[in-house]
Amino acid sequence: MIRNRATLIGFGAVILWAFLATLTVGASEVPAFQLSAMCFAIGGTIGLLWIAFGGKGFATLRGIKLSVWVLGIVGIFGYHFFYFTALKLAPPAEAGLIAYLWPLLIVLLSGFLPGERLRALHIIGALVAFSGAALIVGGSPASFSGDNL
Repeated sequence: MIRNRATLIGFGAVILWAFLATLTVGASEVPAFQLSAMCFAIGGTIGLLWIAFGGKGFATLRGIKLSVWVLGIVGIFGYHFFYFTALKLAPPAEAGLIAYLWPLLIVLLSGFLPGERLRALHIIGALVAFSGAALIVGGSPASFSGDNL
């Protein structure tokens, strides 16, 4: 039962993530900072209620250092603020594509972890991915231009 519940929660998170750009474009009238604050107020409230009524309570949060809290909150809030701003200022498809290149950076930077190394396939894959993103965002010579439509 616990495994099914975790799977459903994970599936719900993926669905919400999939609709993030669509919902952001739909809320384009709301300033990015306000939208970020509203989203994190709702999510934070749900998280606090979950912790309060979910078993161990707030004692689980006492062992986390303040620097970890600050880095996590500022990082996640800042990322979404700039994501919301980008979706307001640029075409949504292109802004979303660039924003979701971060997994590619994880692959590239993982080569610098202890005991790991950057292999040729990592670099080739990164070049293909960046080239594809450049083609979509910047356009290609003939196939993506409107001349042959």
